[in-house]
Formats: sequence, structure tokens, C-alpha cells
Amino acid sequence: MIAPKRHILRDYQVAAVERVAAALDRRPILVAPTGSGKTVMAVALVERLGLPTLWLAHRKELIVQAADRLHAHGLTTGIIMPGFARYTKAPVQVASIATLHRRMNSLPVAGLIVVDEAHHAAADSYRTILDNYPNAAVVGLTATPFRLDGAGLGDLFGEIVVSAWTDELCDSGVLHRPRVYSTLSPPDLRGVKVQRGDYNTKQLEERVNTTDQNADVVRMWMKHAAEQRTVAFAVDIEHSRAIVAAFTAAGVPAEHLDGASTPRDRDAILRRLRTGRTHIVSNCMVLTEGWDLPALQCAIIARPTASLNLHLQMIGRIMRSAAGKDGAIVLDHAGNHHVHGLVTRRLEYSLDGAAKVGTAEPLGLRRCRACGLFFETTRFACPECGWMPQRGEAAERQRLEIHGDGELAEFAESGIEYRRGIWNLFEAERSAAGYKPGWSFFRFKERFGVEPVVVDGELVDPAKASLDQKRAVFERFTATAAEQGYADGWASHRFRELFGHWPRGFVSDVRRQRLREKWTAQRSERPCNELRPSG
Repeated sequence: MIAPKRHILRDYQVAAVERVAAALDRRPILVAPTGSGKTVMAVALVERLGLPTLWLAHRKELIVQAADRLHAHGLTTGIIMPGFARYTKAPVQVASIATLHRRMNSLPVAGLIVVDEAHHAAADSYRTILDNYPNAAVVGLTATPFRLDGAGLGDLFGEIVVSAWTDELCDSGVLHRPRVYSTLSPPDLRGVKVQRGDYNTKQLEERVNTTDQNADVVRMWMKHAAEQRTVAFAVDIEHSRAIVAAFTAAGVPAEHLDGASTPRDRDAILRRLRTGRTHIVSNCMVLTEGWDLPALQCAIIARPTASLNLHLQMIGRIMRSAAGKDGAIVLDHAGNHHVHGLVTRRLEYSLDGAAKVGTAEPLGLRRCRACGLFFETTRFACPECGWMPQRGEAAERQRLEIHGDGELAEFAESGIEYRRGIWNLFEAERSAAGYKPGWSFFRFKERFGVEPVVVDGELVDPAKASLDQKRAVFERFTATAAEQGYADGWASHRFRELFGHWPRGFVSDVRRQRLREKWTAQRSERPCNELRPSG
């Protein structure tokens, strides 16, 4: 192994190590955004404590990276993984979780256990190993302190220590704040099943792997990120190969990578990306963790995901700073930002398994009228082109819609189809996460500033709603008023809020229908003898 130079800690890293050391009796989990130096901080903790240490990781790249860093700090380190000679006398052992689980009869001595990528620690293999160290201090490391399905880790860890927030690291220049362009035509994922916290791969691939969508991926890359080193995230192998074929047909050097690629082929492909011979590497679930190329400039998100964890991991690949790198670009063809928001959004982390991280906070997104870039509502002007909303435009900005097939970030004054696509995204995410129906209504109103008008599950344009659609909305309001015991006029006022006028043409019929339903329900509940004629 070639050891890198010893790393000098930044102020926030020093403070994080101190806080973790103070919380050792509570099994802390150190939350460090991708690129913030979580490995460096954990190595500093190991060096400080001086305890026999077992460092657990689930991928070869993470194991070698940790061992290199530990060695650079003068710590004698062994590696427990096929292909490496055992060095049992080393006080620090970096182990493959799979290998160690197969060698339960020869576990190394440890007073400190470091669990890298700790959001995977809910697996039985981790639990089995940790159970064999009841007296050891346990520290988790992750950028995403929740499971892939969004659930908490409170049954494994007792305290969250946030080293720094992503937006802080972007402001200070440690990370690059991504410029995000998102799709105009998000795929309709309603009805796609969810397995282990994310969409069914086969069904997902059928929705997104189309000739038109792959052509849009190429066209938008040529427009926004031509010749930049890029990683594309696809749904599966077939989808990834189709993306590569589309780029190759356009004359762009592109290669495919998947879990079946040999280590030799993988290293060669990534080396060509690093040197610039290859511009784009497309993959499926290979380059989300355990791989770093700081010079990487662009991420193509072609994989819709219900997992906030995966959303953050994918985009984190391009945010590291590097010499000569002037920024990072995300081309989100999956519409994930409409559901999960920017990676710089501050999340309310929780170890509570009942709490879904990322659902309570507003997305806080604004779209630039001039260039269409996504940016935070806390910013006064577009960081890309300088556009600023004029007085009175703040309320109007959410009414601006995107227009065009496959085009990213262009605006027009109308766009019910765009809103319908975003509504469908919210509904797919709601179904995937098991949220109540009100979640989609909340997200939609937050995004557009108006309440959605929905009939039979479909978003309706209030200005063009038919009489039958308006009647269906009024019937729903009337039923809600009856269930909640509201006054008779409540349904009419709610109708007026949505459509801008009082209900007309069906009010009497709807009320008579409600009375008949009420009478029928009461009649069915009365005892049979009460229904018989007297005498």
C-alpha cells in the first residue's frame, strides 16, 4: 500500500472528534457529509484513544482507504479480507464485514469498533459481530444516518454527532455546491412496487429506459456539461448499457460499469475516466459508495429513487473539491429533487425508527425564471445568472411552469402537464414510503404555493375543470364536512378557495344525495322491530 500524506484536521473536524470522544458511552454515530473527511476524523479518534481497534466496512475500496489512512498516521494495521496476509499482532484491524462474519471463531481483540457506512449496520452480520463485543466502544460513520428505507438506527446507536452541515462546507469551499437542473417530464411511477425501501428495479426500468429519454440524457449533457468528467446512475445493467450506447452513437467516449465487472476492468475504466480518455461512466449501484474521484464534475441522475439515502449518496460523488475544478453539475432526469430536495437542505436527523428523515422539512426550492436553475429560497438571486424576482414576483414564481419535451430548465407561462408529473412523483413517493394521502397535498402546496385539485387520483387544472370534475370535488368536501361535523357552508367556501367562484349547477343534487345516504345509513342501523309498521 502507498500511504498518503498525513492529514491536518480542519477546525470542524477537531471539534467533531472531541464530541464523539465525549459520547463514547452512548454509541455515537458521526454524521459527515460526503467529502467532509469522515475517514480522517475517525482515524484521528483511533489515534487519540489508543485502544485495540476493529474497523468494519462492507466494500474493498473502503477497507483499503481506511487502512491507508491509518498507516499514514503511524498506526500498525492489519487487513482481514481475502487476498491480504493476516497480521494478527496489529493493534488495529480493518475487516471486511463478510469475511469477519465467516470467521467468527477467530475474532480480533477490540476495545473500539468503528462501523464505516453505518447505515448498513442494521444487517444481521453487523449485529452478530457487535454482540460479541459487549464491552467495546462503538462509533458509526456515515453521511446518511438512516436506513435505505428512511427508518432510524436507534436500536444500534444512541447519539448523533453532526460534524458539519453540507451547506456550511459549500460556503467555506470544502465542497462544491452542485448546480442542479431537473427534468421537465418526470416519469410516472405510480403503481411501481417498492422492495427494501426503493422502487422495483424491473418495473422502474420499463418506465425510464426509452429511446427518447436516453436521447434527452445525451442532449442535456451536451448542453450543460459537454466534455466534463461525468458519472451516470442508471436503474439496471440494461438501462446503463443503453445510456452508454446513446452517448457512443453521439461520438462521446462512454463506458459501462456494473457489479459483474472484474476488478481489473473496473480499475481500467475508472482510470480512463480519471485521465479524461473516457468522459462518462454509467453504472448501476456500483459507484454510490466507497469510490472517490474529486475531479468528477457532473452527475447524470437517470435512476428515480424513493430513498433519500441513495439520493444523497449519488450526488455526493461530485461535490469534492479538486485543483482546477470550478464547480459541479447535476442533471436530474429522474425528478428526484422534486421529492427529496437539494443535498444542501438541512435535515432533521433522528435515530427514531418511527421518524422518516427528510419528510418534515420544506424542500425550500426556487426555480430561476431566466435559466431555470434550482436554488434555495434563502438566496436573494440566482447564483447562475443573477436573476432576481421583482417586487410582487415572489408569490408568482411558483406559478411558472416548465415547457418542452425532455428539455431541462426552460420556462413557459402554463404547464398543467408539468404539475401533473410532479403530483405523480409525490404520489409515487407517498405510496413507496407508506405516508398518508395528505403528504402529497402538503408537498404540492409547498412546491407550487397552491392546493392541488385532485379528482379520482388525477391532478386537474382548476381553470379548465369540467362540471363533473367540479362536482366530484364538491362531493368530497361535503363528505368531509359531514364526517368532521363542520357547518353546511364549509364545503362551499373550500370550493371557492380552489376554483375562485361559488359552486353552482349541482349543489342541491349533492346535498339531496347526502341526505339520502344519511337516511339510508340510519335506517340500516335501526333494529328490525323499529322498522315494522305499528299495530
